[in-house]
Amino acid sequence: MAAPRTITVTLPDCLTMAPDDLDVLRTTLQTVITLASADACGPDERLRAMQAEGWEVNWGLTWIARARRAGTYEEATGATKDEVLTRLERLVRLREVEGTP
Repeated sequence: MAAPRTITVTLPDCLTMAPDDLDVLRTTLQTVITLASADACGPDERLRAMQAEGWEVNWGLTWIARARRAGTYEEATGATKDEVLTRLERLVRLREVEGTP
């Protein structure tokens, strides 16, 4: 078995991250690597089984944004942070009539 290859990412000194946040960052980067290497490393057994049954499968990372106020809840998804916040803002604004919640 080959030794694992690693990359180093320099975080700015001004950025303080809790251990949980570092775990999220590590998991996110691992997900990106997994998505990027899927074609190079070949599909896993689950993907091969779905494809053998005629399914076309694709995946990617998605931003999720949620807004809640009192009993109102809205949720949007998007490919970028800007896209998801634009969609969420549109949903929240639909809840308002002439600027009044």
